[in-house]
Amino acid sequence: MSDCKNCGTNPAEVIILQSASSRIIWWNHSKINAELCAICAERAYLSQQTRTLIQGWWGPLSALATIWFSISNLARIDKHRKRIPTIEYDGMQIARPRLKVRSNPGVIIASIIALSIIGYFGSAFANQPTPISDSTPTSYNGSCWHDNGGDKLSQVNCTSSDADYETYQVVSDPSLCASTYIAAGTQYACLQNKY
Repeated sequence: MSDCKNCGTNPAEVIILQSASSRIIWWNHSKINAELCAICAERAYLSQQTRTLIQGWWGPLSALATIWFSISNLARIDKHRKRIPTIEYDGMQIARPRLKVRSNPGVIIASIIALSIIGYFGSAFANQPTPISDSTPTSYNGSCWHDNGGDKLSQVNCTSSDADYETYQVVSDPSLCASTYIAAGTQYACLQNKY
């Protein structure tokens, strides 16, 4: 094993750690690729992971990089910890100290805020109404619809509170529907009230 590139301590192992910091429109990426001893590797991990989890969430590409870097950094420090499990202290071998990112309240707060925002927009996107199209009529089976007023309907998620109607069958003649129906391509989707 070789010496640490930071402090010269032996043993040292190669570790690659990455961080992302975002400025909404652009983001920066930094990388550490060096032979480090246990203490220097822990410090580098804490620095890179903290920067990523506080500053990395605030742009679309950077948010994806934050997730990837956080997971890969954790895997890489875990591997480094297994290769160098102890350090020498006052002539004795003791267990390697492990620096924890979660002890920083900024990391917890920034991550909760960012994940809440991502969850909100993801949920809003998933529940977005879709207009009626001439897609395959069988795709209308079990679909749900919101009454926009003025004889206009928009498709919504069936678990949404906006779901007013649910299709129960697709037929070739609208007279086969009990009451309300919509055009489904060249056929008709029968609707029933959703309670």
